[in-house]
Amino acid sequence: MSDRMPSVKLLRNVSMSPLNSTGLHSLNIQNESDDASSPLKLFKQAKHSMNQVYHDFDSVISEINAFFESAELKSSDVISYPEIQKIQSFKDKCEGLIKMISRDRMKCVFFGRTSNGKSSTINAMLHQKILPIGIGHTTNCFLQVEGSDLSEHDACFYIPGCDQPEKIKNLLNLGSALSKEKLDSSCLVRVLWPKEKCRLLKEDVVLVDSPGIDVSIDLDAWIDQNCLDADVFVLVVNAESTLTKTEKDFFHKVSEKLTQPNIFILNNRWDATAYEPETAEIVRDQHIERDKEFLCNELKVCDKNQANSRIYFVSAREVLLTRTQSNPQLPPGYQNRLLQFEWFEEEFEKCISMSAVKTKFDQPAQRGKQMASTLSTTLENCHQRAIQKKTLFENNLKNLIKKIQQTEQKLQDFTQDMKDKIHDVMEDVEKNVTLTLNDEIRKIGILIDEFERPFHPDESQLNWYKKEMHEYIDQKLGMNLAKRLDEPLIQSLKSTQEDIKKRVLELVESEENRKLVSTTIFRDDFFINYRLNCSNLCADFREDISFHFSLGFTSLMRRFTGNKTFNSTHSLFFKETSNKFMQQNATSQVRYDSSNLDPFQATSQATNFLVMLQSVNLIASKSNVVLLAVGGIVWRGLGWQILALTGSLYGLCYLYERLMWTKKSQEKIFKKQYADYATSKLRLIVDLTSQNAASQVKQELAMYFSQMSRYIDITKDEYFQEVKKYEVDIDALNKLINKSKILKNKGKYVHDDFEKFIKEYLDTIS
Repeated sequence: MSDRMPSVKLLRNVSMSPLNSTGLHSLNIQNESDDASSPLKLFKQAKHSMNQVYHDFDSVISEINAFFESAELKSSDVISYPEIQKIQSFKDKCEGLIKMISRDRMKCVFFGRTSNGKSSTINAMLHQKILPIGIGHTTNCFLQVEGSDLSEHDACFYIPGCDQPEKIKNLLNLGSALSKEKLDSSCLVRVLWPKEKCRLLKEDVVLVDSPGIDVSIDLDAWIDQNCLDADVFVLVVNAESTLTKTEKDFFHKVSEKLTQPNIFILNNRWDATAYEPETAEIVRDQHIERDKEFLCNELKVCDKNQANSRIYFVSAREVLLTRTQSNPQLPPGYQNRLLQFEWFEEEFEKCISMSAVKTKFDQPAQRGKQMASTLSTTLENCHQRAIQKKTLFENNLKNLIKKIQQTEQKLQDFTQDMKDKIHDVMEDVEKNVTLTLNDEIRKIGILIDEFERPFHPDESQLNWYKKEMHEYIDQKLGMNLAKRLDEPLIQSLKSTQEDIKKRVLELVESEENRKLVSTTIFRDDFFINYRLNCSNLCADFREDISFHFSLGFTSLMRRFTGNKTFNSTHSLFFKETSNKFMQQNATSQVRYDSSNLDPFQATSQATNFLVMLQSVNLIASKSNVVLLAVGGIVWRGLGWQILALTGSLYGLCYLYERLMWTKKSQEKIFKKQYADYATSKLRLIVDLTSQNAASQVKQELAMYFSQMSRYIDITKDEYFQEVKKYEVDIDALNKLINKSKILKNKGKYVHDDFEKFIKEYLDTIS
């Protein structure tokens, strides 16, 4: 016998209670008013809690996806693209689960053979006659009764494939098998009934009526379309017969598709035993034994103790009458059958609530927990990688700053070394050019002698000759200097440039710049321009190629005085000499005064020298007169023979020299005069020329040094750009670290919420 059967005392108390207009209805009203303690509240609370957790989770995922789309994260490379894709996929999954949870309701499907009272049982639970009932096969399709916010007047139903609602009064015709308008047996008609009219509907319970399982062979389609999401199955059997093979086969199919389905067995029409009380207990025991055998041994959906709360003996018709009429005429023992139905409803509420929580929320909770765990792990990895990358960047930044300082110091040392090197090269160039140019100047007579051009004393021809002489000396001296100096100077220049390149390569790091430095070639067209410019230097050269007898008085005076221009400037020479002597005498006088020597002795010597100079000047100014006077004295003293002989010899010498005074002699004298003049002038520009050559070398080395230093500046700029990039990256990583920490904590909070939900709602059920 069932453990849930009422005691004799309870039955006696119930049977003694008179049935009136408020009796049994007051019991139901009291039962319905106790909503706070209803087991159905568990599902609504769990649904609300699960919805709240998933909305929080969806908000966190949206925030994380926005974080993943940020430019800082994309450029940081602290999270892989597959990780981002995986987290982004959680958004769609979360939204889908939220919609599923929002739609989730507790669903119970009633099955049984035709006319076993399935529709009457649902009507009894709804406390109102909604579904069509009657004799024979009345339900010809699936009818799903669900709660809505409509009023009773607006209650309606929807036919599959039609968006227009139908009035509820038409359901008796459409849903009945007796109606002329037929629907396919697997069709599902949604019946919307006001929630306020039934506590079950108010608590999100959906009741589904089905056609008789003995009128269709397409049971698999029924199960696939309407039963896979059911939380509870109620098998309504006829208590006047036993379980049939059709009923068993159907639930075997259900058990194959669903794991451990919750099945209640209602032995309906138990009111038939009211007139056969002597066999009631025997029949009850027989039904209980067979029902337990079916549930425990065949379907294996529960054990025998659990089966006691899954088997009931009721009369749905009596319950419906009791709940819809004031004073129904009921057979004896209806109180026990009514209590059995109420116990069924109580156990049904517990079972469907716990089952719905388990079936509807276990998988979403576990999936949400897993996603939150993956989310937290991914963000933790992102957080740790950001910290590691920040540490690496900070170390790299320190090393880079140190490298910049070292480069600055090396550059200073390099610059100073190159300045010293260039200075040494300049000194060597200046020294070599000075020595070589002086040597070439000493050989300038040889160069002039090698000059072969037609010579003519005519002034116009002579000017052209001098012009070509200037160009020849310029060219030859330049060529000789270049021949002797260019090769060692270029070698020294290239050696210095190689040293500059080598030092620059030590300071340049990037392969591109190193390649540019290595491939930089020296100027092949560099040469030193010595810039002698004899045309300007010897522009004031005045030759003297007129005939001068070597034994003439002018020539002798030139030899005597050392003034090669005595003939034209002899008076000026004596005047200048006198002036110089007077100045020296004045200086000596001061010196004698300071040294306390005898001034009269010095004055006397100076006076005698001046008298001698004036005498020579006087004689020179009257050379012809003197010559005649001397000739007269000689003639008077020696005789005319000696004088004639001497004059003849003197004349022969003059005649010889005059005859030998040719263009060749004039050219020789011209070249000698030009060589002496050019030598004196070139010696004046030796220092200038050597400094000019050194300046050209310095300019070439300075240009090369500047060109090479540009790569060092580029390297420094690259360093500074890298420093700036590191600073920007470190700042971005700091933001990433802070943001990832916040999001990681939010993900952990959501994970904890899922765990809390599982402990509070799922673990207690298990």
